[in-house]
Order: sequence, then C-alpha cells, then structure tokens
Amino acid sequence: MIGNGMKWLRTLHIISASVWFGATVCIGVLAVIIFFNLGESDFLKAAPLIPNLYQKIILPIAIFTMIQGLVYGFFTRWGFFKYGWVLLKWIFTFLLIPCIGVGTIGQLFSVIDKVNTSGFNGGFSDGGLVLLFISLQILTMLIMIGISVFKPKSNYTTKQNSKTA
Repeated sequence: MIGNGMKWLRTLHIISASVWFGATVCIGVLAVIIFFNLGESDFLKAAPLIPNLYQKIILPIAIFTMIQGLVYGFFTRWGFFKYGWVLLKWIFTFLLIPCIGVGTIGQLFSVIDKVNTSGFNGGFSDGGLVLLFISLQILTMLIMIGISVFKPKSNYTTKQNSKTA
C-alpha cells in the first residue's frame, strides 16, 4: 500500500484510536461519578450504562482499529514482526481484552449484583476494582500511543531521515 491509500489508512487509524481512547476516558469519568456522587437508586440506573457504552462505542471502534492494524501488518511494509514496537502494540492490544471484559465489565456486574443484595457503599469499597481496570486500560492505551509516536528502538526514523536528506 502506497501513496494516498497509506495516508488515508494512517488518518483513519489516528482518528479511530483517538475515539477509542477518548471513549475509555469518558467511561472512566462516568465510573468515578457513579461510584462517588450517586446514591443507591441512581447508581442502579446509571451503572448499566457503562457496559452499554462498551458494547455500542468501544467494541465497534476497537474492532475497526484492529482491522486497520491487520491491514498495516499484511499490506504495508510495517509487517507484524519487522519492528519490535509493532509487535509490542499487538501484545498490549491483546492485554486490553481481559482488562475490559473480565476486569471492568465483569467487575461492574458483580458490583451491581452486590448492591442489589446488600446495599451500596459507594467510593472505592464498591468501585475499586472497576476503577482499577479502567485506569489500567487508560494507562495501557497511553503506552501504546507513546510507542506509536516515538517508535522505540526502530530504524524507521533513521531510514525516513536518510530518505529525505
């Protein structure tokens, strides 16, 4: 893939990754609000929004972004193993999956069940694990963004600079 196709792919990848990251941060803010600022009845109304947001926003944009990564891997010179930072991004991407599914969504359903049976305490006593997993998602995505920007231990930037000189 060369020329305009590569520019479009890069632009779409940046936009979709930005939406994925931004939506995750917004869900994190929503989680803080529901665990620290709401009572039990409002919590039970608002908490199910988080899994819905993951299903309606995060899942489609994450799949779209990963498809772009596959296109990069198969149809460009980046490949999957040629550069260590590309492989590292794939490893982090697959680490996000249990962090989202088992971590955030699974723990949130456990908290909702707990609130239904024994009441709502709020704060970290109820939301600690959910907030931890959302924080891990945000941190992982920030690391991935940093890897994409700085391309550590890569000859790519050296090769690019020598082509333009």
